[in-house]
Amino acid sequence: MGDLARVNTNVAALRAFFTLSNINDKIALSQRRISTGIKVNSASDDPAVYFAIKKTRRDIATLANKELNIERGINFLETSSSKLDQVSELLLEMFTLANTANAGGVSSAEKQAIQTDIIQLKEEVEALLQSGVSATIYSGFTIGGLENVSLTGSAAPTLAGLTIESADLVVTGTTTSTTITNLSTALDRIVKDNQKVGSYVRRLQFEIADARSEKADLQATLSTIQDADIAEEQLELTKLQILQQSALAMLAQANAAPQAVLVLFQ
Repeated sequence: MGDLARVNTNVAALRAFFTLSNINDKIALSQRRISTGIKVNSASDDPAVYFAIKKTRRDIATLANKELNIERGINFLETSSSKLDQVSELLLEMFTLANTANAGGVSSAEKQAIQTDIIQLKEEVEALLQSGVSATIYSGFTIGGLENVSLTGSAAPTLAGLTIESADLVVTGTTTSTTITNLSTALDRIVKDNQKVGSYVRRLQFEIADARSEKADLQATLSTIQDADIAEEQLELTKLQILQQSALAMLAQANAAPQAVLVLFQ
């Protein structure tokens, strides 16, 4: 009779119970995967894959943060470019006024009026260049992949670097031609600086496109190693549930088998 004759330890029942326990653990794992949609929910499920998932998530978070920083950088530079556009328009207006004052037949009173207008426009140019954004792009900054970048010319955004201080903008005397030259030089400087800002923006646009592409690739990789195949998991769960019912039936039979020894006492 073998094991059936030893009633103190029901070996067959123990084996059936062990099998049933394993099946129950697999059912719980499959149900968790289906409910979360994730293949590996804890390190104990698959340590190597769990590590790969966390590392990939970290890399995706890094790229997402980089993308956000670059977007802010582009917005910052475009704001600066807008300010430089305004400055160039003001300088062009001042240049036009200076040429008007240099024309023959312009009276002293008219030149004085032009002089007042030019000084007021100069004050607005100075306010624009000394605002926080422009001060940063002239003194240097770090955005995205651009490290320690600054515009050419004077390190400080002062009009002294552009030679258009009040003393350089006189149109009421005989120095109008010098003023015109100063304004022309300043306009060239601002236009070139704005062109450089545009180059920064263009470079950052390529950089953000690369970051987005890399992030999409990493997300696809993460999906491959992390996401559960719901159809496959449902098939596995169905199989396990059938095995669970079979194991329960066998456990019941194994528990009842030692009762056959009772015939020896009859």
